[in-house]
Amino acid sequence: MASTHQTPIERVLQHRISPERLAPYIRETPTLQEAIRLYRWNIDLSGAVYEALHVFEVVLRNAMDEQLCSWNASQLDPDTGRRHSYDWLIDPSALLLRIAGRDIPEARRRALKSTTRRPQGQREPLHEDILAAMSLGTWRFILPGRHDAGKQRLWDEALHLAFPHLRRTPRELERAVEGVYNLRNRIAHLEPIINSNVPAQLVNMRTVIGAIDQQLLSWFTSTERISASITARPSPASSTR
Repeated sequence: MASTHQTPIERVLQHRISPERLAPYIRETPTLQEAIRLYRWNIDLSGAVYEALHVFEVVLRNAMDEQLCSWNASQLDPDTGRRHSYDWLIDPSALLLRIAGRDIPEARRRALKSTTRRPQGQREPLHEDILAAMSLGTWRFILPGRHDAGKQRLWDEALHLAFPHLRRTPRELERAVEGVYNLRNRIAHLEPIINSNVPAQLVNMRTVIGAIDQQLLSWFTSTERISASITARPSPASSTR
């Protein structure tokens, strides 16, 4: 980085944000001033991605949940012979218990904390409470990726119906969700995403949303801020190092 006079606010930011956290931005720019501009842009881009996740993650889980509810209600309990209920998060069949069984109790605990804090008092979490507490990683994991006969069966009998406009393989769909999931985790941990190929993850978001609903894809495309944020990336005034 070229040696330049630091303004008082630049010294404060370098100290309070820390040289270590600013290091990835400093490597990209010739001056501390521009590194701070890039850091600020990273915040804006992260915010735009997180806004898009409010659509991507909610739509994905609702589409998959709808099919899992219907499928679960068609499954017989091998011990009692009764049919399971639609509520797969409360009464999961054996296959769903094997695939997502570790995540459901944790989501239920988070949902219980949320319902306990409500003004009307504590109540048992409902399906929608637990669903909202499920992580994006769970939905990625349920999709068929590497060979797993159980996940493939779930896809063939239920989950493919959640993606009626899918033009790719289930494995490609799972990879698209995984890419967005990894980007989401970087943002959640306040990490730099300046070199995270965000445009590719925007394509993945569009792929998944479009596979679910084409009208929703049109709305998403017209409202997301990621594209504008990418275009607004500050360019170094000089390539001097």
